[in-house]
Amino acid sequence: MKSVMFSEIVGAPRRIGLRGLRGLSPLAAYGLTLAIGLPLLVLLLCLADPRAPLALIVLPVLAGLALPLCTSPPGRLDVSTRFHARHMRTTLDSTLGAMGFTEVCAGPDHIRYAKAGASAWRMQSVNVRIRPHVLEVIGPIPTLHALQAALSGTAATPGPKAISNRETVAGAMQISDNAERVAGMAE
Repeated sequence: MKSVMFSEIVGAPRRIGLRGLRGLSPLAAYGLTLAIGLPLLVLLLCLADPRAPLALIVLPVLAGLALPLCTSPPGRLDVSTRFHARHMRTTLDSTLGAMGFTEVCAGPDHIRYAKAGASAWRMQSVNVRIRPHVLEVIGPIPTLHALQAALSGTAATPGPKAISNRETVAGAMQISDNAERVAGMAE
């Protein structure tokens, strides 16, 4: 695409509902939730069933708190055009459709795409905001890298044939022999 430019993919700020937590980094907000939420949750579960062993309460809670650490962080990609960005919608639809995303909702200046994972909690979403000459795409960073490569026409192609271990060892031995010859010539 000749008249399209891509920005660098940068981390998108996460939206936190509480006003007091807006200034905190995502890691600090997660740490605060862990420091306050974990003891409260354990206390509530202990009060609900006082005879339950503490390990049966704490381990599932810790496992549940570790789930957000496994998600990829959101990022933002700006796709700039010389013409109105609305004209790129069909290209964006077909590219995201090829990546497995379907349009969930759309308005005059925004589109939301979703891709269902193995289960409902693994659903990925991509939000697109349409401005006069820019498409602002917000979604998981690996998805944005794939989208940028697909839109620019540099999508990953299969690499060369894999080299066997035997060929790798033979190449290393040849390099070693050549290095010894060069060292002998230098003396």
